[in-house]
Order: sequence, then structure tokens, then C-alpha cells
Amino acid sequence: MPSLAKPPSLKELPDEVLQHILYFISPDDIIFNTLLVSKRLYALSIQPLLWRQHCRREFQYWDAKHRIRQKLGGEVSDVDWKSLYVYRRKVDQKTTQLLNGILGSQVDRIQKYSDMTGVGYDAKDTLLRHCRTDDNAEDVLARRFYATSVLDHLHRSQALAEWQKILDGENISLERALGSFDLFVLHDHHGDLLEISEVFDNWAEKLRLENPAVDRLPMREKALLVAAFVRTNDLVGCGSDAYRDLRNSFIGIALQQPSHPSLPLISVAIFVCIARRFGLDARSCGVPNHVHAMVFSSKTESLDGHDRERYDDDLEQMFLDPFHTDQEVPIENLWRFLSTWGIPKSDFPRFLKDSHFAGLILRTSRNILASIQEFRNRNGDNFNHPTIQLHANPFADMENAFYAALWANYMFGRPTMYSDAYNQRQFVPLILERYERLYPMDSDLIERYICPLFNNPHILEHLDLYEAVRIVRVVDQTPRQERNRDNTSLTLGVKFRVGQVFRHRRYGYTAVIIGWDSECGMDPQWIETNGVDNLSRGRNQSFYHALVEDTSIRYVAQENIEELSHLDAGEPLMSIAGRYFKRWDDQKYVFVSNIRDEYPCD
Repeated sequence: MPSLAKPPSLKELPDEVLQHILYFISPDDIIFNTLLVSKRLYALSIQPLLWRQHCRREFQYWDAKHRIRQKLGGEVSDVDWKSLYVYRRKVDQKTTQLLNGILGSQVDRIQKYSDMTGVGYDAKDTLLRHCRTDDNAEDVLARRFYATSVLDHLHRSQALAEWQKILDGENISLERALGSFDLFVLHDHHGDLLEISEVFDNWAEKLRLENPAVDRLPMREKALLVAAFVRTNDLVGCGSDAYRDLRNSFIGIALQQPSHPSLPLISVAIFVCIARRFGLDARSCGVPNHVHAMVFSSKTESLDGHDRERYDDDLEQMFLDPFHTDQEVPIENLWRFLSTWGIPKSDFPRFLKDSHFAGLILRTSRNILASIQEFRNRNGDNFNHPTIQLHANPFADMENAFYAALWANYMFGRPTMYSDAYNQRQFVPLILERYERLYPMDSDLIERYICPLFNNPHILEHLDLYEAVRIVRVVDQTPRQERNRDNTSLTLGVKFRVGQVFRHRRYGYTAVIIGWDSECGMDPQWIETNGVDNLSRGRNQSFYHALVEDTSIRYVAQENIEELSHLDAGEPLMSIAGRYFKRWDDQKYVFVSNIRDEYPCD
């Protein structure tokens, strides 16, 4: 017989059951529907525990101003988690709106970049979502490119802020100092400053699980245990055949690569970062050509665990070379090494001491520059060469790494009050050249970190700097001039269109057309230098602006264009085409233009 009992209503359910149900309702439904049903559901729907769960589930990255770790570790009722969630949703909406504005127009992009990064790291979750836009989206290439570009700008802002903290005398960790290089090449990958620290925490926990008594060991034994651990787990070192690979200078990449390749400096840094998690006073020692690690005793305890009789500043020290061995390096070996470099014995203490972060950052930047220079000196076809592959397009990665090295040399190559400022000034034109060509969104970084040091209006060099920044901003704010195909005799000769892919007949590189002129639009000096009049049709033919797979923009005569009818998804050009194009059209074998405000007919 069917039951005649009246089924229980929602209001008869206990609060605990209703609270559990609320966890399965979307935040939007709670805000716009559930909160309005009744006073009881309203009270249950604003509980801090519920909204803390939504904050943890939907947002992975938080700006430092929120102090989110402290909040998550504190009392739930001490934080207005619902308001915090609503704030993050507003950031998400604002970031998406600004990104859509960048995609919709070439005008005022610099300000939109600045507005997005102005909300800080809270924008990262939104940008990551757009970086991973579905392949079938109408504007997939453009959306991924510009979301990544904004994220890169956000990361660079954080990197320079970390380095500025060092210059201001603040105490930051070694992994954050060196990890700032990773931010220049990180894109949408795992491995920002907090994530690098978490990787070190995990390795330290692994060592502690394998050696439960590690914290009770004397300092010398503990240091040797850490050295053995990093070598056993292949966290340090690299093969001689790949020594100058660009990735070996990035601590975050070294930690996450399966084989963990790294140069000696990074290997020592990895050792130091793990050793410090076990209470060791571990530091880097800037021996010429090969960085070593140093471990110091405390004032009250020797390296071997004995009480020290005198409390003075002459601490015991030991040296290690985790790149090569897990054994202690006798100081006599280092003395002999320094002697081979022609360094007098009286200068040994100058080299066998702690290397400050500024010195390590400068050495890392020089390692990056050396890797890039070695690559550029190679002969033959360098495209897709593994030595410069980091995360994305290898040539874009190389430019980003080079840019990081330039900034590091500028910030930490600052002269003393008694020396010439030339060493610092020489990097400004190099930074500006890349800023104007590749990173116009960094106008605020140029104005924040460079302009204040070049503010004398009576020096031409200073005026040129401000003029360069002004011109970049003016160009960004100026609408593009339309280039119509109007069937006149001039444009009838323009055979190719924006979006067509071609191979250069002479040089063999692959590129895509991003603009055209009905005849050569360069000045006579450029025409002479590039031998235009030696071409079969000379200067009286159409010329095309082209984006090349190595990220450069080139000017190509029509007779040198060999049209291609295919392009593989994994080719370097595909990863950078979003700068000008929405997507790749598999049917027509062209990129779909995102610059129709400039070339409306293409």
C-alpha cells in the first residue's frame, strides 16, 4: 500500500542538511536565488565557511595584499569570505572586459594592460582561463596570445618588484631572487614564485620522510646529507652536451624538468634552498667560473655539533660542490683553483665569501646572455633549436630571456657613488629597443624603474628616453589608418592579402603577411642597403610587412614570396600569430585577420 504520509518540506530539514546542500549549489545561484527564498536560507547562505570553500575552489592565485594564507589558517569567522568572493568575481569580469577591449581594437592597449595588472595577482586566474581558450573559439589565437601577453606583463611586474626589494634592503629568499627570471618566460605554465617555494617544500618533506632523524644531526652531517639527497634525486647538474642550454639558467624550470638540468650556480641555489629548510646557514660562494656552496656553524655550536668556547664572528665554514659531488670540498682545493686563475693569496678571502643576491642575479643574467650568444653564433638553420626551447615559441622565449637579463643588468649593475654610471646606462638603449618593438605594454615599468634615474632635462640622453616613451604611448592611442583595396592601378598589383602564409624564396623562413604597400615604402638608404634595385622588378612592385616565425617583422618584396597552402599547428608561427590574427582557417589556409580596422578588405 502506498504511504499516505505527507513528504517533509524543505523547511523541516535540519540546518546541517541544508548547509550541506548549499555546497552543491553554484555561487551565482546562491547570490541571485537562494538568498532571496527565505530568512532562514539567507542566514545559511552567508555562512563564512561556505564562502571560504568557494574562494578556495574557484581561485588559485591571490594578490599578496589579501594575505590569503594567514586568512585560510585563521578563524573562519574573522574574514568576510562572501565579500572577498564577490570582489574576486568583479575582478574576473573587469579583466575579461579589458581583454575583450584589447582584442577588439588596436587603440589604447597600453592603458588596458595597465588596468588589468593594476588589480595585481588577482587577475591571474582569469588570464589563465583565457590562455587556455578552446580550440574551436572564433578568436582562439588572438585570445590566447593577448591573455598570455598580459600575464607576461603581470609576471614581469612582479619580478621587477622582487628585485627592487633586494635593492631596498628587504630580506627575501634566494628562490624568489632567482625565480624572478622564470617569471619573464613563464607564460601560463606552473612555476611562479610561490609555486617554486612549494616545490622546495615538497623536496624538503621528502628528505625528512626518508631521514626522520635529519633535524638532530650535526650541521656537517646534515649538509652532506642534503648534498647526497639532491644528487641522488638528480636535482643538480647537467650533461656536458647540454651545458649551455638556455633552460639551465632558470631555477623554476630546473626544478620541474624530469632530469632537472642546471648550471652550477642554479645547482648550488637548489642545494642552499633545501639546506635552509633544515636550519642550516647555507649560502652561495662566488668562486670564479664555478659557484660553490658554503655552510656556516652557529656562534654557539660547531659544524660537528660541539659547543664553541668563544662567541665571536669567526664562524666555522665548509664548502660543497653539489654540481659535481656530494663530498665536502677541502679549502686547499679552492686555494689551488684560485691560484690557477692568477689570483694572489691575499685576495683569496675576497672570493671565498658569501655572494650576495645581487651578484648571483648578475651571474645568472650573464649565463643567459652567454647561452643566447652561443646560439646566435651557430651556423645553419637554427629554427626550433632545442638549446633555446623553454616553454613556448623558442625565439619568443629567447627574446623574453634576453629581456630579463637586460633588466637584471640594469637594476643590479648600478654604480657606486664614486664610479661612472656608464655600466648601468649602456643597458637602457637595449631595453628601449625591445620595449618599442616587443613590449610597449611595459611603459609603466619603464616610467617606474628607469625614468626617475634619467630625469635631467638638460641632458639629451635623458630627453631621448622620455621622448621614446611618449612616442610609444602616442602611437598606441592613435587609430590606425585604413588601407583599402580600391581597384586602382596601384592596388591591383598587390597580389597577396593579410593572413596569407609564405616561404621566403631566398632565405627560406616561414612568415605571414600582416600588411602591404603597393610599392616600396622605405627610404633611399634602406633601399640601397638592402639591394632592392637589384631585384628583377626593383622597387616598383608590392612590398609586404611580414611576421616571421622568429618573432621579427620583415619587409618583403612580392617576387620573393612563395605562397604556402598548409601550416602545422605545432609550428612556431602558430604560437605568435595571435598578435594580428583571430584563428587559422583550415579551409582557406589563411589566418583570419584581427586588424580589419587597418586592412578592412583583407
